[in-house]
Amino acid sequence: MSNKKISTNSASTQYLMPVNEIRNNTIVLKNGSLRSIIEVDGINIDLMSSEDQENMLQMWQSFLNNLDFSVQVIIVSRKANIDEYIRNVESKLESIEEEMLQMQVSDYIEFIRNFTSNNKIIDKKYYIVVPYDPFVFKKTSFVGQVKDMFLNIFNLNREAFTQDTVLADNEFQKNYQQLILRQDTIISQLLKMGLSAKLVLTNEVIPLIHNIYNPDTTLQTMTDNQI
Repeated sequence: MSNKKISTNSASTQYLMPVNEIRNNTIVLKNGSLRSIIEVDGINIDLMSSEDQENMLQMWQSFLNNLDFSVQVIIVSRKANIDEYIRNVESKLESIEEEMLQMQVSDYIEFIRNFTSNNKIIDKKYYIVVPYDPFVFKKTSFVGQVKDMFLNIFNLNREAFTQDTVLADNEFQKNYQQLILRQDTIISQLLKMGLSAKLVLTNEVIPLIHNIYNPDTTLQTMTDNQI
């Protein structure tokens, strides 16, 4: 089982991050709650007909209304770095023998350089965060219990950032099974809507969290199949 701690550069950042560890493609928060992340491919609804747009919006509304737990939708926008992509194309240019094709590739490279120098290329990724929060009811008033439940749902409790709960393996597995049921339900419903969805794995979760907390330090690198 792979457990990975989230490392940060300062104690203040650690205090602000509610993440304790990544285990089995799952984020374990400091209060013991679990989160998994589903990546969803975006669609350009503006290219759809009015009827298809209406159908898609109705399916999305029905999807949200039928959930018996809260979810969080995250859109990550990042400036794309095409330098590596251009270098890759230039390296292939050297192996092209046909002069006409060389000229076309050179013109393409120049076009990309000119276009990106005057226009920002933004890469957008869409995620759904699936939660599982095991509630522990304390001997407090009913109003206090409702307040604690509300704060736990939205991860607003101060203890979510300060306490460091270590889950025993059997307790983690019990909660993890409940989380799997939720994430499988969401993925299957998204697929029925015609949306491509996949679980974000541990090696992808860590840089994703880092990028969200450090938006100015990373760039999305553009690969061959993105242009």
